[in-house]
Amino acid sequence: MSTIEIQNLTKVYGDLTAVNQADLKVDSNEVLCLLGPSGCGKTTTLRMIAGLEPQTSGEIIINNNNVNLMSTRQRNIAMAFQFYALYPSLTVSENLANPLFADNLSQDHIDKKIVEIAEILQLQDILNRKPHQLAEGEKQRVAVGRAIIRDPQCFLFDEPLSRLDVQLREKMRSEIKEVLSNLKKATVIVTHDQLEALTMATKIAVMKDGFIEQISTPHDIFAKPKNTFVAGFIGTPQMNLVSANLEKQNNENYIFKVFDQLIEIKIETSSKLSDNSNYTLGIRPRSFEVESEKSEHNIAGEIDLIENMGAERLLHMKTTSASIRAVLSRSLNLNIGDKIFLLPKEKQVHLFGNDGKAIN
Repeated sequence: MSTIEIQNLTKVYGDLTAVNQADLKVDSNEVLCLLGPSGCGKTTTLRMIAGLEPQTSGEIIINNNNVNLMSTRQRNIAMAFQFYALYPSLTVSENLANPLFADNLSQDHIDKKIVEIAEILQLQDILNRKPHQLAEGEKQRVAVGRAIIRDPQCFLFDEPLSRLDVQLREKMRSEIKEVLSNLKKATVIVTHDQLEALTMATKIAVMKDGFIEQISTPHDIFAKPKNTFVAGFIGTPQMNLVSANLEKQNNENYIFKVFDQLIEIKIETSSKLSDNSNYTLGIRPRSFEVESEKSEHNIAGEIDLIENMGAERLLHMKTTSASIRAVLSRSLNLNIGDKIFLLPKEKQVHLFGNDGKAIN
């Protein structure tokens, strides 16, 4: 059984609390991505799990054993760093074998493990090369191979794809995901790349300023954000977060004042909303349709900027007081300066209270 659990994990540096009472659990065969902006505490959390950084308080439990007082070696975990740290004077085969020497294994056993890992990661043709002879993607696969060759209790990856170009990163995402799914080990990956998290993870923990804001599946993180930070951080282009005053309500229809315009939106909620109160509407750029004229259900504005995105275009619509982004089909004949009427799609509007928390 391979599990990782942290309870109330905290790390304080002087006046700075880098990680603040973090709780999470990763089960066997789960890949959890710690996702967040630079400086949010995700790498510090990973280093505390690895034993490379002592925690100020809290518990670290691996395979149901409290490892607070165990050294990194005693925790029997494998970690792949952002910088590959391959030995430049050793071949790929020797780099892969290096973690096995401390286990006093026979040379035959080591050779067998090298062949096994080389087949999994498609390294057979480069086993005799040295790191300076490798492409970046090959170096990354060697680093992953060196991490998994010992068959540790769990895996930790710190920004594993950050040094790769876009095309190679896409290829390596699928390759690493396939490898991890076959190993059936609890895995934690640190990344600031939301696409990397959404595609590789079975669970995502979004962090901000040392706090874990939300832990959920990639789908729920995207479709059901718990607060405005998660809503605005996840998704490309970013969600529109619009200040709105609730004027009145009629059953499931709510009339909000937005940008000095009144807009009627159907919102399904079990919470009681208060008239003449401020809320935040969250609308993703792909959650709009274009209408031909102004109505009580759409927002009117003028196209201020158009960014081409292949089959789609990102439009910036200027209103009297702010701007809204909308992703629309390239087939629509729209130009800068045109008047446009954007209709939020039904059931795709998120509602947040003054505290920034989602209202369900």
